[in-house]
Amino acid sequence: MFQVFRPGQIIGIVGMFVLLALLLPGGAALAQDDPGLLLPLDDPFAPFLESRAYAAAQGATAEFRKMEWVALDTINNRVYWAMSEVSKGMSDGAGDINVEENKCGIVYAGDLDADYNISRIYPYIVGGPYNKDDAANRCDVNNIANPDNLFVDLQGNLWIGEDTSYHQNNVLWMYDGEKLHRFATVPLGAETTGVRVLNDGTIFFNVQHPSGANPHPFNRGLIGVVTGFKAGDEFEEIAVPEGADQTRVQVAAGNYQILARVGELIPEDVRGERFGQLVAVTGETLGVCNHPDANMFLPTVEDESEGYLYTNFECEPGAVSRIYIRFNGETWDVLDGENVDFSSVMGTWVNCGGAVSPWNTALTAEEYEPIASVNDWAESVAAMSAYLGEQANPYDYGFIVEMMPDPDGDGVESIVQKRYAMGRFSHENAVVMPDNKTVYHGDDGTNVVFFKFVADEAGDLSAGTLYAAKATQNDDGSFDFEWIELGRGSDDEIAEAIRMMELP
Repeated sequence: MFQVFRPGQIIGIVGMFVLLALLLPGGAALAQDDPGLLLPLDDPFAPFLESRAYAAAQGATAEFRKMEWVALDTINNRVYWAMSEVSKGMSDGAGDINVEENKCGIVYAGDLDADYNISRIYPYIVGGPYNKDDAANRCDVNNIANPDNLFVDLQGNLWIGEDTSYHQNNVLWMYDGEKLHRFATVPLGAETTGVRVLNDGTIFFNVQHPSGANPHPFNRGLIGVVTGFKAGDEFEEIAVPEGADQTRVQVAAGNYQILARVGELIPEDVRGERFGQLVAVTGETLGVCNHPDANMFLPTVEDESEGYLYTNFECEPGAVSRIYIRFNGETWDVLDGENVDFSSVMGTWVNCGGAVSPWNTALTAEEYEPIASVNDWAESVAAMSAYLGEQANPYDYGFIVEMMPDPDGDGVESIVQKRYAMGRFSHENAVVMPDNKTVYHGDDGTNVVFFKFVADEAGDLSAGTLYAAKATQNDDGSFDFEWIELGRGSDDEIAEAIRMMELP
């Protein structure tokens, strides 16, 4: 038996926690321009706790639609953003920007200057065309549809994972600067998540929420890695799958090794928990999340042949698994693991994109910041109240969370720190530039903002200055950026302000 909560929350499970939480997360928690905000925009902490609304009030452009992952290209000194759909505020004829609607999405690029600043972004890969009459593949099958995950390998190739209903099977593409190559497809009902390429070319990617009608093991979420092939090697792209191939993972070269499957026991976990299991502070199981997302691999040896793999689970409440893996020369062995304990930071939610810092920590992103309006705030965090066993505060969620194994711990704990100074909005992921100070963000949803953070000190994200972009559209579809300073803050002072709040 199980109880169904409001849309956007997980399915509670009593006794049978191997069942999967099926509802998509975060459905309605995007609008942060409500005039009845709990925190007024003249509050000194508004830049960090109502970042999007505050940025818009300062003149930043809040019209972008479906901004997903960010990726750094160190070969070409460039940053990419996936805009999975170009519509609504971007194409409504009002405001700063008005471009042609593109339901299939665009990857934008911006070139870094000597100070790691970006003053212009431009269309790099344009999806489509869109055909509303093709029910199976409304976007051209030989082009991107709703790009989501992005990662650049050390050869400068851009890897693109899709989150689309406009391709019958979502694709993992490789773009070599001239042409798209279809490297992998995922089973029916699934999106491609967790795309990460190691320095030696090892490719990780996940299968999120596949159809339960697919054959085992492809009927649940999967965490996986490609063996027998390295990014940079030549391959012959695979065809659009047909028949039984539509219900499985297909790769153009090598083999797809499943490292973990939602609902299955985590190897050698001292708590006996399962992948995707959502556990309250009390120890009660609230559900199991079928939405594995970003992978963040922290190597423990120089050649990256072993280390900790952190994987996000995109539900409310959120979760992150951590497994220790080692390459045996042919495949990867999973030695042990556990789910990360976030109780010290009031829990986490909707863990979506992720990145690895230059100092080898994992940066998990809390997507879809909760509505913090006077009328709806309590309902918006009902899942977190269930997690805590007490009333949750919406201002505790919507941040980047930095994680690393505890060097002084017992081997099963991670240090977790919410990076409040980096702003509260619908984080997709946050990527640190080579100066170890400048960070560019994704902000998912409708009428969202381009954010940049510059840390006070290199290698320390606990304090710094948050910026938002004022965009000026050019005739070629590019945008010039003027960065508006929103404020300087530190994690400690912002965290204290949240704790001091008196909720109505």
